[in-house]
Amino acid sequence: MEKKMNHQVKARATQVFGIALACMALVACGKQETAAPAAAQAATPPAATAAAAEPANVIVWAPPGKAVPAGFAQKLRALKDEGIASEVRVVKEYAFEEKPGYGSGFDELAIVKFPSEAAYEQWKAGPAADLGPDVLSSRVDVMTERVSRKNNPDQSVYVVSQYETFVSPQAYKEYSQDYIDPNMDNQYHSGIMTRYTMYLEREASGDLKNPRAFLVTEYANQAEFDRKASVKDPYKALLLSGPYPEWARLNVDKKTMRRDFNESYARPAP
Repeated sequence: MEKKMNHQVKARATQVFGIALACMALVACGKQETAAPAAAQAATPPAATAAAAEPANVIVWAPPGKAVPAGFAQKLRALKDEGIASEVRVVKEYAFEEKPGYGSGFDELAIVKFPSEAAYEQWKAGPAADLGPDVLSSRVDVMTERVSRKNNPDQSVYVVSQYETFVSPQAYKEYSQDYIDPNMDNQYHSGIMTRYTMYLEREASGDLKNPRAFLVTEYANQAEFDRKASVKDPYKALLLSGPYPEWARLNVDKKTMRRDFNESYARPAP
């Protein structure tokens, strides 16, 4: 009889212990499920983290008729010297294409690359205001770019062309890759051009209704710039001759994608 009672006690103890373990497991699961949403909310999406870590490109200039402040070039170049920006190029217009609908593009213009969006926002919130109300700062994205190892921004002759765009950023990027790249690559591979970049504003600036695009090209030096027409024109004629129907089509359709209104010739600002 005593043995039977001991057996029943042990069985009940085992049952109680099992129930206790099950309850503990349920509580633990509940805690994990409760904590999971909080962890999900606290986590930063990988795409957002990657975007924040990418360089931020900005074009800083004063529209025609407006002047940049004294020391404009020095103030912006100091951003690189102080480690705030990773790249700064400041140029001064010395001439511009003269034809109907065209005019001067700027007096001085700076192309600044910040190491991150946060670095750009910090500059925008503070030092940018010191440049005065006439200076525009356009946050831009790179649509296409090639840079040669021989590129020396301090020796380059610059051509800066401006356009008002009529299509989405993605459509303009595709146009830049399908039309601008073939048009520039011949000059690039010939050695006369050491860099070209198509930038597109995120928002319209100045007196334009739509975002403007800046095509910034760099020629190795004055002698190479003087060869521009002799290299560019025959190759453009080849692209239009028939074997490249897609490029020829874009050469016509580009008028529906953007309006060109300026081509400035510039050198590094003193």
